[in-house]
Amino acid sequence: MSDFTDRLRADCFGWLHEQYSGVYVNGQGAIIVPFQRTVAFVDVEDKLAATGRVNVHAPVLVGMRLTPELTEHVALNGGNYLYGALSFYLEEGEPPALEFDYSMFGETVTEPVLKMAVALVAGTAETVQRELQPRFGGRSILDQCLD
Repeated sequence: MSDFTDRLRADCFGWLHEQYSGVYVNGQGAIIVPFQRTVAFVDVEDKLAATGRVNVHAPVLVGMRLTPELTEHVALNGGNYLYGALSFYLEEGEPPALEFDYSMFGETVTEPVLKMAVALVAGTAETVQRELQPRFGGRSILDQCLD
């Protein structure tokens, strides 16, 4: 990590910890913000020279079958949002997860920008979850964690 991204990660954690309860950093260094039906992951990374990148993403549904209908829905509708996108997250040995994510240049991230991005990403993930779960199955990440 560069000094810039180290400071930015500390700032992001502090801002989110003030706003939300239960905020913590997981073993991979992501800041985790719990919501009612999902969690927001905030990754502060050295992906871009000197500016860093902040990626905010939230699982929509986990444990569903990767069907042609689901794949078509994501392909045709995944980018139809004012900000962010709906996409698949695949981890080896795990069923696919459907996520909503949004990335920002690190140098553009301020406290109000980050708080708004986290709220919008988590809120959109929860809304899309209510819309798609009856159609495609799966469950919330929080339901999976309770099993």
